[in-house]
Amino acid sequence: MNKKRPLVTWVVIGICLLINLLITFSSLANKTEAAILYGAYYKPFILAGEWWRFLSVGFVHVSYLHLFVNCYSCLVLGQVLEKRMGKRNYLLVLLISIIGGSLFLFAAEDNTVAVGLSGGLYGLMAAYTFFVIQMGGWNHPQIRSSLIRAYMVNIFINFMPNISVSAHLGGYVCGLLATMLLYGTKQRRKHYALATVLFLFFTGITAYRNTAIPADQEYYGSDARILGKIKMIGLESYAYHIAERLDTIYHEEGKVTYLLQLEDK
Repeated sequence: MNKKRPLVTWVVIGICLLINLLITFSSLANKTEAAILYGAYYKPFILAGEWWRFLSVGFVHVSYLHLFVNCYSCLVLGQVLEKRMGKRNYLLVLLISIIGGSLFLFAAEDNTVAVGLSGGLYGLMAAYTFFVIQMGGWNHPQIRSSLIRAYMVNIFINFMPNISVSAHLGGYVCGLLATMLLYGTKQRRKHYALATVLFLFFTGITAYRNTAIPADQEYYGSDARILGKIKMIGLESYAYHIAERLDTIYHEEGKVTYLLQLEDK
């Protein structure tokens, strides 16, 4: 086996492709609901106890274009960073960036559905920038120009419709902090650690205060259809448990639970 092959990168791409296939051939006609079923970021389900969605969101893509762009970007960055950082640290920074992007999204926005590896990719971009500066690459005009162009493209992307700037920003900051903690000089790691603690503290406080779901963003029918599919694969008690939690979150008496019962009829 070629030791230089970016194995972790290819595994991540493979998982993204597999989940996209599951969404494509899902029996749910609504692709947004199918994405939620297979792990998309969705605040009500997170509040109901599915905290793993902070991470699983990174592997969920609905459109083929989004899937291609993210997988290609992951391959480009992964070929460089996985070799430079090693598989463990590379994967660690990627996963931390995905979670960080989701946490920032949770803190900054109301109820929304989010998919994609972008938060993780922005974290990897931050890591790449850190190494370029650390190794003196910023002093080389060609490298500097290439990096500036990459940033200009990504800044432009954030002005496009249906793009989560919050997730991108959170992923970038968390990826940068994680990389600095792993590869920064010993003299500066204390400062990086303090910055990390402060970032997590203020983001956590903001997230804690932003748990209410606006009344016009409560989607009972969609929730029930998704839980109906979960019930069909033999997880009936789990589906009803989540439905009951959603009723509490929405301040409704049994509405999601009732709609879930109708899924059998």
